Amino acid sequence: MAKAAFLRLQRIVVDGLFGTYNHDIKLNLHDRVTLLHGPNGVGKTVILGMINALLREQLGYFGRIPFLRFILFFDDGSKLKLEANNDSTGDDQRFLLELTRNGDSRSSTVGLAFRAAVIAERVEYLRPHGDLAHTWIDLRDGEQLSAWEVLSRYADSVPPAENRDDDLSWFSDFLKNANGHFIQAQRLVRMDSEHRDSYGYIGRSRTPSMISTVVEYSHDFRKQLADTMVRYGRQSQALDQSFPQRLIEAVDELEVAELQVRMSKLDKKTADYTEMGILDTTPTHPFSASSLGQIDHTQARVMTLYVQDTEKKLQALGDFATRTRLLLENVNRKYRHKRIQLDREKGFVATSDSGQPLLLNSLSSGEQQELLLHYDLLFRVPSNTIVLIDEPELSLHVAWQKKFLPDLLGIVQLSNFDALVATHSPFVVGDRTDLMIGLGG
Repeated sequence: MAKAAFLRLQRIVVDGLFGTYNHDIKLNLHDRVTLLHGPNGVGKTVILGMINALLREQLGYFGRIPFLRFILFFDDGSKLKLEANNDSTGDDQRFLLELTRNGDSRSSTVGLAFRAAVIAERVEYLRPHGDLAHTWIDLRDGEQLSAWEVLSRYADSVPPAENRDDDLSWFSDFLKNANGHFIQAQRLVRMDSEHRDSYGYIGRSRTPSMISTVVEYSHDFRKQLADTMVRYGRQSQALDQSFPQRLIEAVDELEVAELQVRMSKLDKKTADYTEMGILDTTPTHPFSASSLGQIDHTQARVMTLYVQDTEKKLQALGDFATRTRLLLENVNRKYRHKRIQLDREKGFVATSDSGQPLLLNSLSSGEQQELLLHYDLLFRVPSNTIVLIDEPELSLHVAWQKKFLPDLLGIVQLSNFDALVATHSPFVVGDRTDLMIGLGG
């Protein structure tokens, strides 16, 4: 059976948000960026959170949000709806989840209390309260947890298939082709309060620590670079080992002029990769593009195979190098008297104009925001995804705010995703009011 195509989110409808607002948001699928603009309190951030929660099956998120119905429309004509049950309240709240697709409809009732109970059974130190319904006791310190608190603390650690009250396999199957990625407003640090109990489920520590996101992303970048170099090494080794046999069988023979052009391009590319830090040193070869002159047929076949192999080797670095170059260019053209560079052992490194090393988490909040946003968009977002970005203007100077949208539009085309951005800033919107949807008048 052919794999279903990835779905693009086309429209969002939310009725009765906070008991006040009805929003109908049509995404710009041509330019692939839609800007939500409006005053505080109209639900921009909450709408992003609702989209993210529904696409990740985190239905407990909806337990504390007053709304009537929430509907996602996709480009294949399918519709996913979550509707509040007005007869249920508090921790016993229930929702009707419904999917309409290809003329068929599937639905299930989702109860938050039931989901909390299933999750609590998998956390070794939680026990049901003997007297209070929908309440659990943390045996470590006697804390009483509501169904909402159980869901918010532990839902991520339990696979959706294990915490549903009805058969929602149809829901999970649908979401396999509808990806979401949420870049929240709180980006500079995150609370690390997770630990795993004896069953392997993630719990919460009593002594959470703060983790610098820019340092964490630097480590992630180092790992991605290492993985890329492993692929490059494997490709190089496979080609080098088979080179003699393929040379004996070789029949391709490029003209001297073509060889010179392609070798010049390879020399430039390898020098570029070395300057970025992806390659430790520029690979050397015994041939010079400028001194080929007249060569015989045997030499031409050797040179042709060498050029073809080198091109294949560098293909393993191509996408990573393109993204790295774009990140460094976009970030460094904004930084003053300092720059970000790539380091094979450390990930990102920051240096002053004089070459003095700087701690990443000593960068200003705006400098960190700029690096985090670009890294997230270029290296952490899968293709065919709806990216939800909350308040990209945080800590950014007006000049940097004005550059955000052009940068984003370029990254979108490279990475092939759609973006829905919630912003208060007219400088982020700039002259692209055609991409803007105003909420709340």
